[in-house]
Amino acid sequence: MSPTPLAGDRARGLEKPLPPPPLAGRLIFHLLPVRRGVVLANLRRVFGESLGAGEIRRLAQAHYAHLALLLWEFVRLPLLSRRRREELVRVENSDAIRRVHEQGRGVLIVTAHLGNWEVATTAGLDGFPGYRGQFHVLRRRLWPDWLDRLVTRRFTAAGIGVLPKAGALDGILTRLAAGDAVVFVLDQHCVGRDGVVVDFFGHPASTSRSLAILSRATGVPVIPASTWREADGRHVIRFEEALPLIPSADANEGIRLNTRVYNAALERMILRHPEQWFWVHRRWKDGD
Repeated sequence: MSPTPLAGDRARGLEKPLPPPPLAGRLIFHLLPVRRGVVLANLRRVFGESLGAGEIRRLAQAHYAHLALLLWEFVRLPLLSRRRREELVRVENSDAIRRVHEQGRGVLIVTAHLGNWEVATTAGLDGFPGYRGQFHVLRRRLWPDWLDRLVTRRFTAAGIGVLPKAGALDGILTRLAAGDAVVFVLDQHCVGRDGVVVDFFGHPASTSRSLAILSRATGVPVIPASTWREADGRHVIRFEEALPLIPSADANEGIRLNTRVYNAALERMILRHPEQWFWVHRRWKDGD
Protein backbone atom coordinates (compact mmCIF):
# COMPACT_ATOMS: atom_id res chain seq x y z
CA MET A 1 0.00 0.00 0.00
CA SER A 2 1.41 3.40 -0.94
CA PRO A 3 1.76 5.91 1.89
CA THR A 4 -0.88 8.57 2.25
CA PRO A 5 0.48 12.04 1.44
CA LEU A 6 0.77 14.39 4.36
CA ALA A 7 -1.72 17.24 4.17
CA GLY A 8 0.00 20.28 2.78
CA ASP A 9 2.73 18.38 0.87
CA ARG A 10 1.88 20.32 -2.25
CA ALA A 11 1.68 23.62 -0.38
CA ARG A 12 5.13 23.17 1.10
CA GLY A 13 6.61 21.73 -2.06
CA LEU A 14 7.55 18.28 -0.74
CA GLU A 15 8.46 16.10 -3.67
CA LYS A 16 7.00 12.90 -2.26
CA PRO A 17 4.79 11.80 0.64
CA LEU A 18 6.43 10.53 3.80
CA PRO A 19 5.90 6.89 4.79
CA PRO A 20 4.69 6.05 8.31
CA PRO A 21 7.47 6.65 10.89
CA PRO A 22 9.55 3.58 11.81
CA LEU A 23 9.01 1.91 15.17
CA ALA A 24 12.40 3.14 16.42
CA GLY A 25 11.35 6.74 15.84
CA ARG A 26 8.06 6.29 17.68
CA LEU A 27 9.81 4.68 20.65
CA ILE A 28 12.51 7.36 20.89
CA PHE A 29 9.91 10.11 20.58
CA HIS A 30 8.08 8.77 23.65
CA LEU A 31 10.88 7.23 25.73
CA LEU A 32 13.98 9.33 24.95
CA PRO A 33 12.64 12.69 23.82
CA VAL A 34 15.92 14.61 23.40
CA ARG A 35 14.94 18.21 22.57
CA ARG A 36 11.45 17.05 21.65
CA GLY A 37 10.08 20.50 22.42
CA VAL A 38 12.60 22.12 20.06
CA VAL A 39 11.86 19.61 17.29
CA LEU A 40 8.10 20.10 17.53
CA ALA A 41 8.42 23.89 17.75
CA ASN A 42 10.63 23.97 14.65
CA LEU A 43 8.27 21.73 12.71
CA ARG A 44 5.25 23.81 13.71
CA ARG A 45 7.09 26.96 12.65
CA VAL A 46 7.72 25.55 9.18
CA PHE A 47 4.67 23.34 8.59
CA GLY A 48 2.13 24.67 11.10
CA GLU A 49 -0.08 26.25 8.46
CA SER A 50 -0.26 23.13 6.30
CA LEU A 51 0.06 20.11 8.62
CA GLY A 52 -2.08 19.04 11.55
CA ALA A 53 -0.70 18.29 15.01
CA GLY A 54 -0.76 14.53 14.40
CA GLU A 55 1.10 14.86 11.10
CA ILE A 56 3.73 17.07 12.67
CA ARG A 57 4.21 14.51 15.43
CA ARG A 58 4.66 11.72 12.86
CA LEU A 59 7.22 13.83 11.04
CA ALA A 60 9.04 14.33 14.36
CA GLN A 61 9.01 10.58 14.94
CA ALA A 62 10.46 9.98 11.48
CA HIS A 63 13.18 12.47 12.35
CA TYR A 64 14.10 10.60 15.55
CA ALA A 65 14.33 7.38 13.53
CA HIS A 66 16.71 9.19 11.17
CA LEU A 67 18.88 10.31 14.09
CA ALA A 68 19.10 6.76 15.44
CA LEU A 69 20.12 5.44 12.01
CA LEU A 70 22.59 8.30 11.62
CA LEU A 71 24.35 7.27 14.83
CA TRP A 72 24.46 3.61 13.79
CA GLU A 73 25.92 4.50 10.39
CA PHE A 74 28.56 6.69 12.00
CA VAL A 75 29.69 3.84 14.25
CA ARG A 76 29.54 1.25 11.46
CA LEU A 77 31.41 3.16 8.75
CA PRO A 78 35.01 2.27 9.85
CA LEU A 79 34.09 -1.42 9.78
CA LEU A 80 33.33 -1.32 6.06
CA SER A 81 35.90 -1.92 3.33
CA ARG A 82 36.82 0.99 1.10
CA ARG A 83 35.00 -0.64 -1.81
CA ARG A 84 31.85 -1.07 0.29
CA ARG A 85 32.03 2.58 1.41
CA GLU A 86 32.26 3.75 -2.18
CA GLU A 87 29.31 1.55 -3.15
CA LEU A 88 27.32 3.07 -0.31
CA VAL A 89 27.27 6.56 -1.86
CA ARG A 90 26.17 7.86 -5.25
CA VAL A 91 27.31 11.27 -6.57
CA GLU A 92 24.82 13.08 -8.80
CA ASN A 93 25.31 15.97 -11.23
CA SER A 94 29.08 16.16 -10.72
CA ASP A 95 29.29 18.12 -13.98
CA ALA A 96 27.91 21.16 -12.13
CA ILE A 97 30.98 21.40 -9.94
CA ARG A 98 33.36 20.44 -12.74
CA ARG A 99 32.17 23.33 -14.89
CA VAL A 100 32.90 25.82 -12.10
CA HIS A 101 36.16 24.12 -11.16
CA GLU A 102 37.43 24.43 -14.73
CA GLN A 103 37.26 28.22 -14.42
CA GLY A 104 40.28 27.97 -12.10
CA ARG A 105 38.98 30.28 -9.36
CA GLY A 106 37.96 27.63 -6.86
CA VAL A 107 34.46 26.68 -5.79
CA LEU A 108 32.27 27.73 -2.86
CA ILE A 109 29.72 25.11 -1.79
CA VAL A 110 26.69 25.74 0.40
CA THR A 111 25.06 22.82 2.18
CA ALA A 112 23.05 21.83 5.26
CA HIS A 113 22.95 19.16 7.95
CA LEU A 114 20.78 16.95 5.78
CA GLY A 115 20.93 13.17 5.61
CA ASN A 116 24.01 11.62 7.19
CA TRP A 117 26.27 14.47 6.16
CA GLU A 118 29.50 13.16 7.72
CA VAL A 119 29.12 9.59 6.43
CA ALA A 120 28.03 10.61 2.93
CA THR A 121 30.86 13.09 2.44
CA THR A 122 33.69 10.98 3.85
CA ALA A 123 32.55 7.87 2.01
CA GLY A 124 31.46 9.58 -1.21
CA LEU A 125 34.15 12.18 -1.77
CA ASP A 126 36.83 9.62 -1.00
CA GLY A 127 36.03 8.12 -4.37
CA PHE A 128 35.20 11.35 -6.21
CA PRO A 129 37.41 11.07 -9.31
CA GLY A 130 40.18 13.64 -9.58
CA TYR A 131 39.20 15.72 -6.56
CA ARG A 132 40.81 13.98 -3.61
CA GLY A 133 42.49 16.60 -1.44
CA GLN A 134 40.61 19.48 -3.08
CA PHE A 135 37.57 19.64 -0.79
CA HIS A 136 37.80 21.57 2.48
CA VAL A 137 35.01 21.84 5.06
CA LEU A 138 34.64 24.97 7.17
CA ARG A 139 33.18 23.99 10.54
CA ARG A 140 33.13 24.87 14.20
CA ARG A 141 34.68 22.57 16.78
CA LEU A 142 32.53 19.75 18.05
CA TRP A 143 31.96 18.86 21.67
CA PRO A 144 33.30 16.80 23.32
CA ASP A 145 36.90 17.06 22.12
CA TRP A 146 37.21 13.33 21.39
CA LEU A 147 34.32 13.56 18.93
CA ASP A 148 35.92 16.54 17.21
CA ARG A 149 39.20 14.62 16.85
CA LEU A 150 37.39 11.54 15.54
CA VAL A 151 35.42 13.44 12.90
CA THR A 152 38.51 15.39 11.84
CA ARG A 153 40.49 12.15 11.42
CA ARG A 154 37.76 10.68 9.26
CA PHE A 155 37.65 13.75 7.04
CA THR A 156 41.42 13.80 6.71
CA ALA A 157 41.60 10.08 5.91
CA ALA A 158 39.05 10.64 3.13
CA GLY A 159 41.17 13.43 1.63
CA ILE A 160 38.93 16.22 2.93
CA GLY A 161 40.53 19.20 4.66
CA VAL A 162 39.02 20.78 7.77
CA LEU A 163 39.17 24.55 8.23
CA PRO A 164 38.23 25.85 11.70
CA LYS A 165 35.78 28.75 11.59
CA ALA A 166 37.87 30.88 13.92
CA GLY A 167 40.42 32.84 11.87
CA ALA A 168 39.66 30.89 8.70
CA LEU A 169 39.80 33.72 6.14
CA ASP A 170 43.44 33.30 5.10
CA GLY A 171 43.03 29.55 4.82
CA ILE A 172 39.90 29.91 2.68
CA LEU A 173 41.54 32.40 0.32
CA THR A 174 44.57 30.14 -0.01
CA ARG A 175 42.41 27.16 -0.90
CA LEU A 176 40.36 29.14 -3.43
CA ALA A 177 43.55 30.50 -5.02
CA ALA A 178 44.67 26.88 -5.45
CA GLY A 179 41.43 26.11 -7.26
CA ASP A 180 39.97 24.02 -4.43
CA ALA A 181 36.41 23.77 -3.10
CA VAL A 182 35.43 25.18 0.30
CA VAL A 183 32.21 23.88 1.88
CA PHE A 184 30.01 26.11 4.06
CA VAL A 185 27.35 24.44 6.24
CA LEU A 186 24.98 27.38 6.45
CA ASP A 187 21.92 26.08 8.30
CA GLN A 188 22.84 26.95 11.90
CA HIS A 189 22.06 30.02 13.97
CA CYS A 190 24.86 32.58 13.69
CA VAL A 191 25.78 34.54 16.81
CA GLY A 192 26.45 38.26 16.94
CA ARG A 193 27.86 40.47 14.19
CA ASP A 194 28.88 37.55 12.00
CA GLY A 195 25.22 36.98 11.16
CA VAL A 196 22.73 38.70 8.90
CA VAL A 197 19.00 38.24 9.54
CA VAL A 198 17.22 36.85 6.48
CA ASP A 199 14.19 34.62 6.03
CA PHE A 200 14.51 30.88 6.40
CA PHE A 201 11.24 29.06 5.74
CA GLY A 202 9.41 32.37 6.03
CA HIS A 203 10.83 33.36 9.43
CA PRO A 204 13.78 35.66 10.25
CA ALA A 205 16.92 33.68 11.07
CA SER A 206 20.44 34.91 11.80
CA THR A 207 22.64 33.38 9.09
CA SER A 208 26.39 33.61 8.56
CA ARG A 209 27.28 36.42 6.17
CA SER A 210 30.73 34.98 5.38
CA LEU A 211 29.74 33.06 2.26
CA ALA A 212 28.12 36.06 0.59
CA ILE A 213 31.08 38.30 1.51
CA LEU A 214 33.56 35.85 -0.01
CA SER A 215 31.59 35.28 -3.19
CA ARG A 216 31.15 39.05 -3.75
CA ALA A 217 34.80 39.79 -3.03
CA THR A 218 36.33 36.97 -5.09
CA GLY A 219 33.77 36.36 -7.81
CA VAL A 220 33.86 32.64 -6.96
CA PRO A 221 30.49 30.98 -7.73
CA VAL A 222 28.41 29.27 -5.05
CA ILE A 223 27.08 25.76 -5.71
CA PRO A 224 24.40 24.13 -3.52
CA ALA A 225 25.06 20.53 -2.52
CA SER A 226 22.87 18.16 -0.54
CA THR A 227 23.07 14.67 0.90
CA TRP A 228 20.29 12.28 1.79
CA ARG A 229 19.63 8.63 2.52
CA GLU A 230 17.59 6.53 0.11
CA ALA A 231 15.05 3.94 1.25
CA ASP A 232 17.55 1.15 0.50
CA GLY A 233 20.11 2.67 2.89
CA ARG A 234 22.38 4.12 0.21
CA HIS A 235 23.41 7.77 0.38
CA VAL A 236 23.37 10.43 -2.31
CA ILE A 237 25.49 13.55 -2.77
CA ARG A 238 23.97 15.90 -5.30
CA PHE A 239 25.48 19.09 -6.69
CA GLU A 240 23.15 21.76 -8.11
CA GLU A 241 23.89 24.41 -10.71
CA ALA A 242 25.79 27.50 -9.55
CA LEU A 243 23.66 30.24 -8.00
CA PRO A 244 23.72 33.60 -9.79
CA LEU A 245 25.35 36.40 -7.80
CA ILE A 246 22.86 39.22 -7.17
CA PRO A 247 24.66 42.54 -7.74
CA SER A 248 24.08 45.49 -5.44
CA ALA A 249 25.83 48.84 -5.07
CA ASP A 250 25.19 48.63 -1.33
CA ALA A 251 27.46 46.00 0.22
CA ASN A 252 25.16 45.17 3.14
CA GLU A 253 22.15 44.83 0.88
CA GLY A 254 24.13 42.60 -1.48
CA ILE A 255 25.13 40.36 1.42
CA ARG A 256 21.54 40.17 2.60
CA LEU A 257 20.09 39.40 -0.84
CA ASN A 258 22.61 36.70 -1.67
CA THR A 259 22.36 35.09 1.76
CA ARG A 260 18.60 34.84 1.24
CA VAL A 261 19.30 33.05 -2.07
CA TYR A 262 21.47 30.54 -0.21
CA ASN A 263 18.77 29.95 2.40
CA ALA A 264 16.20 29.41 -0.36
CA ALA A 265 18.47 26.75 -1.89
CA LEU A 266 18.69 25.01 1.50
CA GLU A 267 14.90 25.14 1.86
CA ARG A 268 14.49 23.31 -1.46
CA MET A 269 16.91 20.60 -0.31
CA ILE A 270 15.20 20.13 3.05
CA LEU A 271 11.69 19.93 1.61
CA ARG A 272 12.73 16.93 -0.51
CA HIS A 273 13.65 14.93 2.62
CA PRO A 274 12.28 16.88 5.60
CA GLU A 275 12.67 14.09 8.14
CA GLN A 276 16.42 14.03 7.46
CA TRP A 277 17.18 17.65 8.43
CA PHE A 278 18.59 18.56 11.86
CA TRP A 279 15.38 19.74 13.54
CA VAL A 280 16.93 19.42 17.02
CA HIS A 281 18.98 22.57 16.38
CA ARG A 282 17.58 25.90 17.61
CA ARG A 283 17.73 27.49 14.15
CA TRP A 284 15.41 30.38 15.02
CA LYS A 285 16.24 32.38 18.12
CA ASP A 286 13.68 35.16 18.29
CA GLY A 287 15.00 38.41 19.65
CA ASP A 288 18.70 37.66 18.94
